[in-house]
Amino acid sequence: MRPSELLTLILLAVLMAVALVGTPPALSSAAACAFLTGCTVVVARRARPGSLLRDYFPVVTVILVFMILEPVILGVNSRRWDAYFAAVDDRWFASLVMTWRGAFGRPAAFTDAVYLVYVSYYLVPIAAVTLGRARGTEAGEAATFPVLLTFWVSFAGYLLWPTAGPRLDPAEEALRLGGGAVSDAVRAFLHAAEKTRLDAFPSGHTAVALVSAWAGARAAPRLRLPLHAWALLVVFSTVYIHVHYVADVAAGAVLAVAAAALSGPLSRWIGTASAAASRRLAAMAARAAG
Repeated sequence: MRPSELLTLILLAVLMAVALVGTPPALSSAAACAFLTGCTVVVARRARPGSLLRDYFPVVTVILVFMILEPVILGVNSRRWDAYFAAVDDRWFASLVMTWRGAFGRPAAFTDAVYLVYVSYYLVPIAAVTLGRARGTEAGEAATFPVLLTFWVSFAGYLLWPTAGPRLDPAEEALRLGGGAVSDAVRAFLHAAEKTRLDAFPSGHTAVALVSAWAGARAAPRLRLPLHAWALLVVFSTVYIHVHYVADVAAGAVLAVAAAALSGPLSRWIGTASAAASRRLAAMAARAAG
């Protein structure tokens, strides 16, 4: 199995254990994690190397986990951190927040464009994996692993510091945030699709976008500038549309740097440990058969 698949199995097991010690609503998420664990094993064993299913299944898995994460958060952690991070923004970033949210006077066309950039975030990790796999299985794994690691660590942050972010009441969004039909459509999509709402700290949009741009640029150096520009625009959108505190974005940037630095050593360690375990199991089976 690839390091990305083993990482997925390890963290699905951890999340399942966390869900099992929570309140009853979290149990359905534990069952979903068990199902995804089985699917990961089957795909890793049955799908041929280089197939679309095997290469993209880890990304699909983290998206599905995100959809079932809120019951786990509610089941294991009753504390909310919004007041704390709002105070951090007021204390250290008040002028930046005001300038950021009011950029260019918030014209409707600009706000529509920012909402499109925000929702394009879901394509950034897919772009990174696609650029990696275009250069072969090894390069695809090198692009996939850091993206997955960033997702999983950000999920751990949501469990530890449940934060809704500076979101507005849906009835007030159009009035206070502005925009046109595009903004209205994206807001409706987000309300329907984003089932986990306590996901502000650290900013996954920031961390995953930055790491995906970095991983994609390693696979396709000629696309470095557009990839990093795309990621930075995603980061800009998070505060502009009142989804994240600046403190969330700062934490997401720190997470991105850490994930980029640690993904290579961690991937190699998982691969080495897995190979050693496989050799030990093979030796035990040979002794039992002989």
